[in-house]
Amino acid sequence: MMKTVVFLGPSLPVEAARRHLDAIYLPPAAQSDIISAVMQHKPEAIVLIDGLFGQTLSVWHKEILFALDRGIAFFGAASMGALRALETEAFGAVAFGEVVRMYKSGEIEDDDEVVLAHGAAEDGYRAHSEPMVNLRKTLAAARAAGVIDQAAHDALAAAAKDRFFPERNWPTMMADVALDTETRQRLEAFLPTGAVDIKRQDTIALLDHVAALTVPPPRVPFTLQRSHFLETLYQRDRHVDQPDGPVSLADIAAHAALHRRDYTEIHGAALDRKLLLVLAGQIGATVGQAEIETEALRFRRRHGLEGPGQQEDWCRRNHLEPMEFGQLMHECALRRTLHQWMVSRRFFERTTSAVLDELRLRGLYEETARDAAFFVKVAQLHFGDYGQAPDLSMDQLVVEHVRDTGLPIDTYYGDWAAEAGFKDVHDMRVDLLRSRMVRRILAEVTQEAAEALNG
Repeated sequence: MMKTVVFLGPSLPVEAARRHLDAIYLPPAAQSDIISAVMQHKPEAIVLIDGLFGQTLSVWHKEILFALDRGIAFFGAASMGALRALETEAFGAVAFGEVVRMYKSGEIEDDDEVVLAHGAAEDGYRAHSEPMVNLRKTLAAARAAGVIDQAAHDALAAAAKDRFFPERNWPTMMADVALDTETRQRLEAFLPTGAVDIKRQDTIALLDHVAALTVPPPRVPFTLQRSHFLETLYQRDRHVDQPDGPVSLADIAAHAALHRRDYTEIHGAALDRKLLLVLAGQIGATVGQAEIETEALRFRRRHGLEGPGQQEDWCRRNHLEPMEFGQLMHECALRRTLHQWMVSRRFFERTTSAVLDELRLRGLYEETARDAAFFVKVAQLHFGDYGQAPDLSMDQLVVEHVRDTGLPIDTYYGDWAAEAGFKDVHDMRVDLLRSRMVRRILAEVTQEAAEALNG
């Protein structure tokens, strides 16, 4: 059986639906719900029966195309499902049932034919009005059974159609038409057992149909255009699972804006990364697969994701598809390439002024300047010749420095030195030796002080 997601509300109770199809049942769909279900549940099929409208934005056709493009079978019937499946049938959606037939034949045309007013989920989506398609089928059945004549049939159907959909119900219709007492009594006696719920029937028939499938319907080839609006739906409006319940990506970003003290830096860095992509396009900068894979390796090292399956688990927790992770690494690799291009053009100055300005902007310059002066002073007082230390290899110096300071060096130190603004590896070695000397002197002073206090 295909893993299936079903959007269901007033057309059929979920408990009844489960007797026909074992599936993941979700409430009536609103805009972004289908695209969210695709990403959250990874289904093989989606069945849309009921959807929301009016009080919220309704399911967008592009969501259905998004699902179909990913090889997910899509079925619609009875209500919103019938409408959207008919509208996307040319792209491979399966429009199913009698309501669909009524639309295709021209027997009905308007969207309001399938809508009704209903209660909330906790109320079991209890109907507060009758959908027009059900009224039409019931009136036809009553006429066929001799309960009403053609004139009464036509008058009742016209009265229902003239009403706003939440006002459609049998007492209102009968009052509008002013049926004679005998006809009204016959119709009232007929309704408890003779009323036709075509939406319920179509829902059950579709669930049985999907349950019986051994292979999905054939795919219809088409090219999905990822428009700005589709990207907005995907990147902002879709929901992701969290322990306390689903949350939209836009809500996560808004929370970061209002609650993270470092949001200004995060926001600026995010926009800078995107702007660098624009610059890369302007100057024709590109990166190859080797650079992208190197960037991914560095990312895994920085985040401790070098074990089996750890990157995949990180992507799942961070709501990224493998392809999207690759795109992010492509962005990072391209940014690094542009950084290297800029540093090479500055030659002797390297990154010094840029880094110092960034420290100033972040309020870190004064503290860093004091610390640097202290290190230089301590080193000078001990007359160290940092350039001469034949007994310590560069590998040893780097490993020791990373161990003692926690500095994240995520690639070969020669490459890292150039990226960090050192003239060359020897230039970095001098500073590593000076840092090592000061750390050792401070450790000795601290130990002597501790022994004096304990002595």
